[in-house]
Amino acid sequence: MDLRQIAVAAAVAILSAVFVILLIDLLYEEPQWNDYCKNDYGPRAKPVPAGVELKCDYEYGEEEQKCMEDGGLIRTKLNESGCPVFDYCDPCSKDYDATRKIYTRNVFIIAGVIGVIAIFAGTLWKIEFLASGLMFGGLILLFYATVRFFGDADKLLRVIIIFVELLLVLWIGYKKLYKSEGKKEKRKKKS
Repeated sequence: MDLRQIAVAAAVAILSAVFVILLIDLLYEEPQWNDYCKNDYGPRAKPVPAGVELKCDYEYGEEEQKCMEDGGLIRTKLNESGCPVFDYCDPCSKDYDATRKIYTRNVFIIAGVIGVIAIFAGTLWKIEFLASGLMFGGLILLFYATVRFFGDADKLLRVIIIFVELLLVLWIGYKKLYKSEGKKEKRKKKS
């Protein structure tokens, strides 16, 4: 490949991946924390007139600890002294997290499938530098999909994902690089 073909292949790789990422973002909206939880952390201590000292020693109790362990947000109210105390456990962050995990899983599947299709299409396309761009665009999509989902996947699934992606890259290397080089050498020997 000459320099122009390399530039076009790089542009195809980057632009195709960015296009798919932006298309997914346009058609499948990411859940926002503010849609699930209000930014209301409850009242703070009441304003204190000058010269009056208000001491509010807030300590986490069992309810607060359980709320945090369950993934909830601690909501407070003011007691008769004007100090914040535990009111209730808001499950909104837990709901948001569950929805966000489904979203990242779905983005992983969508971007991953499109990436694999792009890779396979690149192996079949006869115009070498465009095929390379398409394959690298597919690899960028796979990388994006993996990064988006990796934090939410369990350890075994992470290993399986990376193993499958490694096999795919090895297959690409064999199919496009090793076999292509072998065909070129055979043509040179015939000449």
